[in-house]
Amino acid sequence: MEIFPNVHEIRSTFGDRYIKQYLFVGETVVLLDAGVISTPTSAIFPYLEKIGISPQRLSMVIALHADVDHHGGLPAIKDASSFTLLACHQGDRLLIEDPEFLYQNRYNFLSRDHQLGFGRDGMVHSPRTCKIDVMLSAEETIQIAPDWRLRVWHVPGHSEGHLALYDERNRAAFTSDAVQANGCPTITGGMAFSPTYYAVDAYLATIRFLENQPLEHIYSGHWASAHGVEVERFLARSREFVENADAAIKAHLGGHRGGVTLKQLIHVLSPKLGAWPEATAPFLQFALYGHLLRLQQRGIVRSTERAPIEYFLV
Repeated sequence: MEIFPNVHEIRSTFGDRYIKQYLFVGETVVLLDAGVISTPTSAIFPYLEKIGISPQRLSMVIALHADVDHHGGLPAIKDASSFTLLACHQGDRLLIEDPEFLYQNRYNFLSRDHQLGFGRDGMVHSPRTCKIDVMLSAEETIQIAPDWRLRVWHVPGHSEGHLALYDERNRAAFTSDAVQANGCPTITGGMAFSPTYYAVDAYLATIRFLENQPLEHIYSGHWASAHGVEVERFLARSREFVENADAAIKAHLGGHRGGVTLKQLIHVLSPKLGAWPEATAPFLQFALYGHLLRLQQRGIVRSTERAPIEYFLV
């Protein structure tokens, strides 16, 4: 659907969630995110056809961050339009280019020390390698038309190289998964799983950064769009979850005799932090690990060295 003149949201479903890509049409045609490997064929190309644009008119597709449901479709787009440039931030490049690197270093990096991680089933959505053509950095601009440009923002936390695009003409930020409120919603309005930021301080810095921008709209990868005062509320909910998680970890460690593993923390804290199904509680591992690492760096928590690692309040 067209959300502003010549700005389109392409929406499809992925399991029980929406995934969204955003298309800017001017002298330059730019697409933000590419969905999973099947999304170009099932959603992106049919939408382009509906509005009279061929895939070959795509000047650039920007993967705003490394996750199978955001960059998995890049190879399919390159197949259809070899001259379309694929872009991302340097911090996520290796994850996006190599599915095995993505699996080992993003989805399964906690397996050895914490006996946590995810199986390879999800990797069917990003099965192919791809080469990124362009590295984007903070404050670069992309000219869509003579009087219309997008500004590149670096908004890490969910990933090291997470990008957002700011549409100056419409005062709208396209943030993908950079901020996540209190969890990822389902199509029906329930909660699919917890926020999945990795680096707590970077995530909080991203929230502060967005709060200080002249935003009237936020469009994301899975969440309902936010407008006006809803923007402030969305960002406030994102910070509130971080604060609640930090407090819950310290309270549990403080009241527990002996060490606590990350897996045990997930089991205890998941029902206290959100209303997602028990089956998706393991998604909390990334945020809680980030909190524990931060608390260690601040001298508040210590840990054992042998797997599975246990944590203690100092």
